[in-house]
Amino acid sequence: MKTSTIFYSLVALITVSPETVMAGCFSGGVDWQDRGAARWHIERACKGYDGKQGAFQGWFNPGQAKSACVQHSGTQKFDFFVQNLNTGAGFDLGDNDCVLRLQNIVNGCSKGGQDDIAGWRFRADPNNGIC
Repeated sequence: MKTSTIFYSLVALITVSPETVMAGCFSGGVDWQDRGAARWHIERACKGYDGKQGAFQGWFNPGQAKSACVQHSGTQKFDFFVQNLNTGAGFDLGDNDCVLRLQNIVNGCSKGGQDDIAGWRFRADPNNGIC
């Protein structure tokens, strides 16, 4: 196999890797005070906790958006947002997909960001203030 063929094959694999963060990161605002805490709250919002349904579990009607605000500290809140961009059909977003997409934003964007993928909009944003 030629060196150029190997190189282009590696580029193609990296480009389609499901772990690649493709979020549109925000350039303004504040940084996450604690990314680990943000990821933990995303897990709860997407999968539920203590027998309670998470904010992003269940059916999304066409175009429906759901949001969750978590008070992280006295000076920072975490705003999470998920929207079904399909205006003709409702869907139930998979819990693991929800976690993956929101956590990708937290991991890859120091000031939060937004990602539109597969008919869904995901946004995770650290903000000053109180919920």
